[in-house]
Amino acid sequence: MATIRKPRHKICRSAGFCLYGNPKCPSTRRPYPPGYRPESFRKKKSPYGEQLLEKQKLRLTYGMMEKQFYNTFEKAAKMHGNTADNFIKLLESRLMTVVYRLCLAKTVFDARQLISHGHITVNGKRVTIPSYQVKPGDIIGVVEKSKDLARIKEALERRQGKTHPVPYIEVQPDGISGKFLGIENIEDVPLDPRINVQKIVEFYSK
Repeated sequence: MATIRKPRHKICRSAGFCLYGNPKCPSTRRPYPPGYRPESFRKKKSPYGEQLLEKQKLRLTYGMMEKQFYNTFEKAAKMHGNTADNFIKLLESRLMTVVYRLCLAKTVFDARQLISHGHITVNGKRVTIPSYQVKPGDIIGVVEKSKDLARIKEALERRQGKTHPVPYIEVQPDGISGKFLGIENIEDVPLDPRINVQKIVEFYSK
């Protein structure tokens, strides 16, 4: 299975800020690409360069390969309504994203691994495809034997004191699984405001 193998701290430094919520990320101290120094001369990015950077930031936020990301955009462009909103909704409804939003994993990369190793279920059935599209009403849970995994317990500690990890996921009575309700308001998606989705639409629409 193809996955991103570049060191995460280098990804964040290239983006200019931490994409994965790690308080110890080097990008908080050095928000510039490796090998670049703030005092050195650097040309201003062209419109194409800015669009490319925004595309890379969003793609890496969701831990996706280029082909997966582009295919998802193509699907969003064919849907009725705002392409940018449809794009984000499709990205948020991928199983690995939902597992991360449900606080069953500390990062999207951990979520991918949990799914591919067979620890995650959808409506009670084991699913091992990270890109699986979750539908409204689907219940995402953990295989019974995997509920005592230390990595899942550590991730769940982030959820303490929250009724809903995000408004479009409803935690179930067992305190672990969650129901995907569907995204009604795009403002509910906790996307970093420093990512300009419209520039990504412009990038792919040329």
